[in-house]
Amino acid sequence: MAFRIAVIGCGWVSTACHGQAYEKYSMTNPDVELAACCDLDDEKAEKFRDRFGFQRSYREFRRMLDVEKPDAVCLSVPEKLICPIGCTILEEGYPLLCEKPPGLCLDDIDRLIASAKKSGVVHQVAFNRRFIPLNNKLKRQLDRRAIDYVQYDFHRIGRLNEDFTTTVIHAIDTVRYILNSDFQDVRFHYLESNPGRLNYILEGILVCGTALRICAFPASGVNIERVTAHAPDSTWFLAGNNGLDAPGWLRFYEKGRLAEEINGSEFSGTEEDFILNGFFAEDSTFFDAVRAGKQSENDFKSTRQSVEIMQCLRERRPDYHLKVH
Repeated sequence: MAFRIAVIGCGWVSTACHGQAYEKYSMTNPDVELAACCDLDDEKAEKFRDRFGFQRSYREFRRMLDVEKPDAVCLSVPEKLICPIGCTILEEGYPLLCEKPPGLCLDDIDRLIASAKKSGVVHQVAFNRRFIPLNNKLKRQLDRRAIDYVQYDFHRIGRLNEDFTTTVIHAIDTVRYILNSDFQDVRFHYLESNPGRLNYILEGILVCGTALRICAFPASGVNIERVTAHAPDSTWFLAGNNGLDAPGWLRFYEKGRLAEEINGSEFSGTEEDFILNGFFAEDSTFFDAVRAGKQSENDFKSTRQSVEIMQCLRERRPDYHLKVH
């Protein structure tokens, strides 16, 4: 019996990041059927269908679900639509892979959590940095180590006049993921050099005791994501598959000497961006979980604090303190 996949939203994220992952998953799993895709822009939907091998395209997602009855749904729509559409999909009983951020505020993520609990279906949030091979290599190396300090440099080119916090959430969530720890306290600094150009610096402490600093600059001269981690006598430098750092690398220093250096392409066995950036592992993890009837660890609850801190950042709050429930 075929395992049928449907996609809602055929814009840049679906096309540039997920499309090849869907195609590869269907090619490596003969029983998988790329059933349908939809977008309010008929031309986008049809181009996506033709490019990645989907069978049919639609304009309206409810009609697509009613007709196709898919086994799994992938949602990639503008941030303000993720919560209402996501809740509808969950409440109708369809397993859901939801693009980040899972809502714009705590009310949104809590609605999604409630809908997922009520429906009981498998769901996952698409924070692709959790699936990047080099990130997981670093996570394993930091595991059970006393990490004193972590810095995340998150820089982009020309990202002006938009809500950059919905992108900065990647850095927030990745620090939580790599250190396997929530944020305890955070202080926010807002640096506005001219109208429309707002830079962010987050400084604080994780529950595990690690000090942190996140620097996010949306209009710098370079597109990079870099992580620095310090422990007694040990330092790690990680560069993501972005801009001048592509295909990414990880360097481990011990007592001042280079102990290990890993190239992103060699470690991952490919130069394909959709694999190096974690999209294939992300999508395949979700599909495999649905087929096994097993809930993914990357559920809505696991992303709640990331959404909460993103909301604080957007609202220009001075600080954040963990609330113990």
